[in-house]
Amino acid sequence: MVHSPALIGGGGPSTMMGRVKAAGWFLAAVACLPALASAAQDLNLQDGYWDTYVTIRVQGGILPVPAIKSSKCITRDDPIPNSTDSARLNCRILDKQITGNDVSWRLECSDDKGRLVGQGKITYAGKTFDGGMDMEVTQLKDNRHVRLNYAMHGERVRACETAPN
Repeated sequence: MVHSPALIGGGGPSTMMGRVKAAGWFLAAVACLPALASAAQDLNLQDGYWDTYVTIRVQGGILPVPAIKSSKCITRDDPIPNSTDSARLNCRILDKQITGNDVSWRLECSDDKGRLVGQGKITYAGKTFDGGMDMEVTQLKDNRHVRLNYAMHGERVRACETAPN
């Protein structure tokens, strides 16, 4: 880890101002944490093992495959379906927000073949959710762009402790 001298000490008055600004940003970020935790606690979501069904539309048409089913433990701390696949697929979930029963996020994925960017939003209602994601895939080889729309529906199946390994 590289440390900036302005943030860890040393230097004169100009670096002191840098430390004060950095400390201010840090304190502002920490002050927001209780609000995010409170929003997650108010979310009408029953923690548990959930099945998620996704139908994919490609630029206005429907992909000729049946709905895709995936399963995972969804909690108030991790309310985004399939978020555990993000690291494996070289993806980052950004800007997660919880407002009432709505959970929204942005997604960015990239590898040596292309890039995917998208945004999603789902609305929880206790043991179900509905929502979707809009994504754009860019292939680097030929700079081809494809827009995808995911319609998502989820249902709580059981408690996480009884989920298969």
